[in-house]
Amino acid sequence: MKKALYATAGSALALVLLAASAPAFADVNAFATINKTKDITVTEQITIHKTVTIFVGTQFTDRDITAAAEADALLNVTNSNNKVDGQDINVDEDGNPVSDHGDPPGTDYHIQLSAVIGGEEGGSVNNNIGVFGFNQDVGNMTNQGNAVSVAGISNLPAFANSQAEADQSNTDNSSYDFERIRSAEDGHVLSFEDIQADHDPTSFQVGKSTLIDGSINTNTGVINVNQNAGNMNNQNNGVALAVGLGALVALSEGALGQTNAGNFVSEVETVKTDTISDSINGNTGIVNVNQSVGNMNNQGNVVSLAAVASGAIIASPPQ
Repeated sequence: MKKALYATAGSALALVLLAASAPAFADVNAFATINKTKDITVTEQITIHKTVTIFVGTQFTDRDITAAAEADALLNVTNSNNKVDGQDINVDEDGNPVSDHGDPPGTDYHIQLSAVIGGEEGGSVNNNIGVFGFNQDVGNMTNQGNAVSVAGISNLPAFANSQAEADQSNTDNSSYDFERIRSAEDGHVLSFEDIQADHDPTSFQVGKSTLIDGSINTNTGVINVNQNAGNMNNQNNGVALAVGLGALVALSEGALGQTNAGNFVSEVETVKTDTISDSINGNTGIVNVNQSVGNMNNQGNVVSLAAVASGAIIASPPQ
């Protein structure tokens, strides 16, 4: 009886273990929030190689070219080791100099320079035809020049070449200009208080001025103009023309070299004006104009022109 009881208890334990190991089934609803970050990197590289080769060839023999035209305009200008030293003065009622600088009377002078192309009766350098050069200067140690070179060939199988070169140098110059601000009305020296009260430049007397008014108009051809009221200035115009009517080849070259070095300028109360009014209009051709009222300036115009009146053919290179 006791054994049977143990057997029955063992069977019950086995049933319990079997029930615990059997799978369970159920319906479940699951909710979730997901944050997602996505980085996209695109790298694109494009390389294009393009090669263009142009062959230009000309072949001439002695029978093809029977003549040549060449023009050169060369300018070489130097301003070196020059000195300008000037002081302004007052004058008494009789016009005699009265020094304001503590120096003996007569040791300084009033610098007033004016260069004018034009005027009340009409302009200047107008209605010209051909080649015209004009230089005007009221300054000190100034180089001005106009160089024109023309070569031409007509009705020949020819070679035309032109070259214009300019080399200008301003070195080791000095300019001292101690002036006084004066009234444009009567020329008397203005005090510091007067200058502070009236800043209008037109009320001051001009010490140096250049004016081109109603001039250099309606010209035809080559026109060169230089105007200066300053010190140690280089002004030049160079024109080289090589023209071939019926020519085969035309070459042109222009070069300009300028140097300013080692110069010294000291100016006190200077009044300067540089004016071009109603001028350089309606021209045909080559017009060069330089105007200066300063110191140690290099101004240059270089023109080189080669022209042919003929036909040219550019063909593919021989294979």
